[in-house]
Amino acid sequence: MNIKLKLGLLGILVMAGASFSCNKILEVDQPDNLVHSEFWKNRDQVSASLTGLYTSIQNNVSSFHVWGDIRSSLYKPGSGDAFTANHRQFLSQDLYPDNTLLSWSSVYKSIGWINAFIKNAPLALNTDPTFKETELNSMLGEAYALRALDYFYLVRAFKEVPLIKEPYESDNQQVNTAAAAEEEVLDFIESDLEVALKQCPDAFDDADKKYGRVTKNAVRALWADVKLWRNDYQGVLDLCASLDQQYASRLVGPFEWYTIFNPGNSPESILELQYKPTGPGSPLYGWFAYYSGPASAGTMYLANSVNVQLANEEVLYPTTLPEYTSSDTIRYKDFSAYRRSSNVSGSFGSGWEVYKFLGQQAYQQSYRPPNDRRLANYILYRYREILFMKAEAYAMLNRYPEAEQMLNLIREHCNVPLLSTGESGEGVEFFSRLLMEREAELGFEGKEWFAAVRIARRPGMADALLTKSATNNSMGYSYQVIRARLLNPESWFLPYNKTEIENNPALVQKDYYKNR
Repeated sequence: MNIKLKLGLLGILVMAGASFSCNKILEVDQPDNLVHSEFWKNRDQVSASLTGLYTSIQNNVSSFHVWGDIRSSLYKPGSGDAFTANHRQFLSQDLYPDNTLLSWSSVYKSIGWINAFIKNAPLALNTDPTFKETELNSMLGEAYALRALDYFYLVRAFKEVPLIKEPYESDNQQVNTAAAAEEEVLDFIESDLEVALKQCPDAFDDADKKYGRVTKNAVRALWADVKLWRNDYQGVLDLCASLDQQYASRLVGPFEWYTIFNPGNSPESILELQYKPTGPGSPLYGWFAYYSGPASAGTMYLANSVNVQLANEEVLYPTTLPEYTSSDTIRYKDFSAYRRSSNVSGSFGSGWEVYKFLGQQAYQQSYRPPNDRRLANYILYRYREILFMKAEAYAMLNRYPEAEQMLNLIREHCNVPLLSTGESGEGVEFFSRLLMEREAELGFEGKEWFAAVRIARRPGMADALLTKSATNNSMGYSYQVIRARLLNPESWFLPYNKTEIENNPALVQKDYYKNR
């Protein structure tokens, strides 16, 4: 691909970082080699540049969320103009290369900055005697982890993607790169994570850094996710063992569940993108707020209330108390995960507002005040997702009782009756229920389509995705139509954006999408 990611951009970022704001990435061309002569002089510049790498991840969140989540059966079109024709293609399971939501330009821009950091940050050791190699290595470990995170989203979304390992450093440098095979990209991700695990800090004392910067535990969580994608189930369990030692006692109680989202940075959090009064604002409020959001654009996404009810009232948590419609009285109660008492009407029927990111507290109408709405953290990993990873790995190893134990740990911390041995079934039945259990806990947090694809790719498991996706499609398409659109596993991955192909002669559209 023709990637012109000038290091001058990062140099400007370093200059902006002298005040440690790093909140704006200025796209200003600089002469070749300016970075080497004027930047990378000291610890402060390197530290500010590292902050900029986290900002680049924040810039990718909208793409990550669209690619990894909105094709799941939980989503309903929002009301107003925020939900566009491009979003409609995702929910309709009918994607075309001219869809601008397929653009990966911001992700490769982030990768370019990370590549530049990895190559050039060591230069500061030559000019700043107070900057120690141990500090540099710790920062580099974080950069390797962030590059792995970028590539992991790309490979799960597109399967084969260009693999760019070096920074763009010269106007004379043309980089037209064909898509690398999935396994090659995954091998590269794991090699980055191996470095990151060795070099990242164990922890930070500052709360924002403790949860908002990459630590060894964050690397373990990401790497376990990669291992699960590659069907290395024992590898998943091995990585999760260290996380169990540190997080098993940190699960918040049932009535503290909402604190995971507000104020966030809960004891069971592993990695969250932090948003501050200055700099990029959190996108969550803009995506999900209807009753307290901007009236002109409307909300982008609603919950598919029909499918939420199916899971919570019929399949997973049938009621055990006469005053409730579900035995999940923590997450499913009004003004917890959803504002269930008020249906929102749109062009494709009604749905529920997703309240879990919007409120000051649960079980009452109490929206975040205006000055707090841009501060909602975006959770990348938390311990309950680790328990779901372990459940999936145990089940694939035919250790279903242990898998159910993982699910019961989550149920116990939501006051939900525990599963009896064998209740969740085996094979496709188990994994279909697992996807629903995940959605009840992790819904709208960004990865549920990826989870469905991961499971469905395994021999004999496709129906877990097909049936779930085709049931009660929020765009009004019949079960038969959606199932037919997803029968070819290539449809589970995204086409390359038309503009990306035009800019990169080496990038060839996938066969499945060539005639679109």
